[in-house]
Amino acid sequence: MIEKLLYRCSIFCVIALVLTSCLGGSKFDPDSYVRPLEIVKLSEDHYQHISYLKLKQSSYYPCNGYVYMSKGEAIIFDSPITEMEASQLIDFLKNNLKAEIKGVVVNHAHADAAGGLKAFAKANINSYASNKTAQLLAKDSITITHPFETKQEIKVGDAIIENTYFGAAHTEDNIVSYIAEEKLLYGGCMIKSLNATKGNLADANVQEWPQTVQKIKEAYPEVQTVIPGHGGRGDVSLLNYTIRLFTANDVSE
Repeated sequence: MIEKLLYRCSIFCVIALVLTSCLGGSKFDPDSYVRPLEIVKLSEDHYQHISYLKLKQSSYYPCNGYVYMSKGEAIIFDSPITEMEASQLIDFLKNNLKAEIKGVVVNHAHADAAGGLKAFAKANINSYASNKTAQLLAKDSITITHPFETKQEIKVGDAIIENTYFGAAHTEDNIVSYIAEEKLLYGGCMIKSLNATKGNLADANVQEWPQTVQKIKEAYPEVQTVIPGHGGRGDVSLLNYTIRLFTANDVSE
């Protein structure tokens, strides 16, 4: 079962595309070069991609994305940060895994979810996001091919991907994606890993954030695996932690 594989962090394979590992040393160590894309194999059908956002203090912040495969078809959740890294991910799926890429799902309009989207457009790969995200990205001449208002379903192999807008949280436009067959939720930056801080609140609605996550928890009571936008994977405890974090009166980081 995928949930068992996800929690056994000591048993995973980092694809040869990676030149350095985020497991060695501090993940915030400054470097004079751009950190490479990492692709982590969780199982035959589940992969995590990790790209690094360069911060103002010249450190690098790891950003999660996810790939799900079924019957030779693949769906990508969030783009790597740069077009170059997005192209690497596309090439890996097509050439190494021989997968047909059904699309890329964009969690929200920030660079750690949408930064490399132009590479997908150049490869004629469908993109999926909320109408709110599509409107924000249009300002940067980025087109979402399949925007939606509240809910959207995508068939990938034998699975149905359910993308849903529950409300404002990390941003006004953020969504979540759920794979019922796997009882897996891709939460993106709305969902915090255990012991994480509140992070970037520049576009956040901290008043609605816990209410939005509560709606997600009630909508998917059977969820077993939760993938946040940053930090380690987990289970429903990540939803509970996020709710508690933003229920507190202090909204500072």
